[in-house]
Amino acid sequence: MQRKSIMALHEDDVLIRIDYASINKMDPGLARVNVFNFPLPYVLGFDFSGEVVGLGAQCQEAFKVGDEVLGRSLTGSCFAEYVVAKRENIVHRGAVPAPEASTYGVAYLTAYESLVMTGGIEQHRGKWIYVAGAAGGVGHFAAQIAKLYGLKVVGSAGKAASLNLLKELELDHVIDYSKQDVVQEVMNLTGGKGADLVYDSTYTQSSYAQSAVVVARGGEYIRLGTEAQVARAGANDVQSVVEGRGARMVISDLGRYARDPLYQAQTAKLTDGLKQAVSWYESGHLKPAITATVPFDAAALQQAFGDFLKGTNNVGKVVVRCA
Repeated sequence: MQRKSIMALHEDDVLIRIDYASINKMDPGLARVNVFNFPLPYVLGFDFSGEVVGLGAQCQEAFKVGDEVLGRSLTGSCFAEYVVAKRENIVHRGAVPAPEASTYGVAYLTAYESLVMTGGIEQHRGKWIYVAGAAGGVGHFAAQIAKLYGLKVVGSAGKAASLNLLKELELDHVIDYSKQDVVQEVMNLTGGKGADLVYDSTYTQSSYAQSAVVVARGGEYIRLGTEAQVARAGANDVQSVVEGRGARMVISDLGRYARDPLYQAQTAKLTDGLKQAVSWYESGHLKPAITATVPFDAAALQQAFGDFLKGTNNVGKVVVRCA
């Protein structure tokens, strides 16, 4: 644990007292291997819910002290009591409870960006989508978004808790990969054609290998992350397999909105996506599944990271209660 002082706010800064922050796959990964060479000691945590307690000069029309908000921090620091975030990365959380609100800034936004902004999911309305790892943090959002856009959703999972979550989400079909052949099941469902859209956020080679051979000719396979990120996860790029089936590989990377000027100019679309999440929640169509809450304690957080890496708490979302 460490203490820092926030001496001043830039004009586009918002100071937020954090209620909850969520654990994403990048957090335990970065705790284990500091691939971005962050200056140590470094505080992880990239999305949050909380209350506005301070405003830069340019933020006072959009927010006021006391507003309940959700959002993301491009520089981390959300496993803390307070965080400074940019105005453009924050929205009012409306009726979304604080724990659920903390999960939208990374996992949901990854699914939204890849499916709606990059993948053009609207064109697949009425078609089949196969979501590998559909009970994971990103996967369970992807499955719900696909249902919202009128796709027929088939998801796979292997643990009892994961399978139960997929049943609660009322997917069109659920595959238990511990007992069933994923490829055969998808092909049977689609009359041998394959899924028109394949979504795999698992970063595991065994899943990639299955997903790559069930995409239909003329379909799309959405891959999260750059080749380097896939390699760091110990997986091989399956683009050649996908293209060999006459399908298109679509590459999505939420991180590029922080480092690539071309994508930085589109940040407003991500903000719109966060507002959409609030609206979908309030209408009862999109709900995060929170499966564990971790206290604001260094040892407890480290234990949660270890459990995440071992795959014992990677169903839905795990949140940290910071308040």
